[in-house]
Amino acid sequence: MNTKRVGQIIREAREEKKLSVKDVAKETNIAAKYIIALETEDYSQFPAETFALGFLKNYASYLKLDTAMLLNLYRGEQIEESQAPLEELTRPTTSSFTLDRNKIITLVSAALFIVSAYIIYLSFEESGSSVAEEETSTETGSSTVPVSSSEIPSGINFVSQSVPENASVPFILTEDRGVSFSVNNQQCKMFIKGVQGGKAIIGFNIFPEKNVYSFQSAEGEETILSYRITELSGLRRDIRVVTQAVTEKSAKVLVTLKEEREGVAAKPPVGDVPIQVTLFFSKPSYVEFVIDGQMGERGLVSAGEVKHLEARDRLEMKVGDGGAVEMVQNGKERTVLGKPGKLVKKIFIRKQNPYDSTQSIIGELGE
Repeated sequence: MNTKRVGQIIREAREEKKLSVKDVAKETNIAAKYIIALETEDYSQFPAETFALGFLKNYASYLKLDTAMLLNLYRGEQIEESQAPLEELTRPTTSSFTLDRNKIITLVSAALFIVSAYIIYLSFEESGSSVAEEETSTETGSSTVPVSSSEIPSGINFVSQSVPENASVPFILTEDRGVSFSVNNQQCKMFIKGVQGGKAIIGFNIFPEKNVYSFQSAEGEETILSYRITELSGLRRDIRVVTQAVTEKSAKVLVTLKEEREGVAAKPPVGDVPIQVTLFFSKPSYVEFVIDGQMGERGLVSAGEVKHLEARDRLEMKVGDGGAVEMVQNGKERTVLGKPGKLVKKIFIRKQNPYDSTQSIIGELGE
């Protein structure tokens, strides 16, 4: 099993070819500071992740390395570093200190008093709440129970993640970190609201709605978020959520896209035709999509995949390898997005038709 990291692989490849950083910079037109940043994995030197991926691809191609393998390894390292294991997220911090005997006795006595009072309180709380729970809870096909809706709490940082077709993706949800992902060009957010009785209370939101649909799920349970549920009627396809682990303050869930809502793709919005783009990937490439101001999918797309994008007023696309992608925009002729190995950025917007003020047309920014 290869345990080498991206920086070590490209540095060793350069050294094997007896090349200096200056030699590579001259041959590839990549600034020396970016070459050093790639080899030392100091990605903070790049203005955005797209640039880091573009330079990494060009550098790997120059060294005649397997670019697809390196890009996948890079993405794996980033995910591994950004999503700590569930145990680490909930591991309590400890500190060593010394207390004299009297202080220890005092603290133990106070703790026993607090615990006793809390147990008495719980006995009254559970007796009153158990009846209410039995009256208000309803079964949904699994052991999960819907709870009341609310808005997304402040202070939660959402990490963008892609969920490809025919694949299950693990999400780690903590008190201060949720996950944002795209479902048929709908921006969805998932986060944990709390844990009760070994069950995680998970919140789910569909942009631009403010309300949150909440459900409870214990370890090993499956929940289907479906457009057939009244609160999720705007969802364009079913989402399968399997809870893999639950701790006191976090949960790990496995998310899979299920059946697509019948007729949703063919139903156009009221008014003018939306911005519609279809991308065909012949090789792996990193992408970023921003749909009507909301971050859509961001990550590595595999060869052979097809992406259908739709926006009302503005669609922004970044593709790491323009030569690896062909595009069809609103029924126009299929064309190659850009030059091989080059970063491509395109922005499509809705603007007023100069010949008919009552109509809009779709154009590319910069045209």
